[in-house]
Amino acid sequence: MDKQSKRRTKNVQQAVANERLEGLRVSRDSLKIAENYIVGKSSAKQVAKKIRARYGAL
Repeated sequence: MDKQSKRRTKNVQQAVANERLEGLRVSRDSLKIAENYIVGKSSAKQVAKKIRARYGAL
């Protein structure tokens, strides 16, 4: 895993941890979307937009 992928993995892990602290659970579908960010297929902005769209929070 390259340096950028490691950083992106850490970012996703921190986001998931924040959700858990709030008493929320991250869905498998959202984690799949986040995986695209980790591997560089999507930007953080694109991932956030997709996840917000899933929940109607545009």
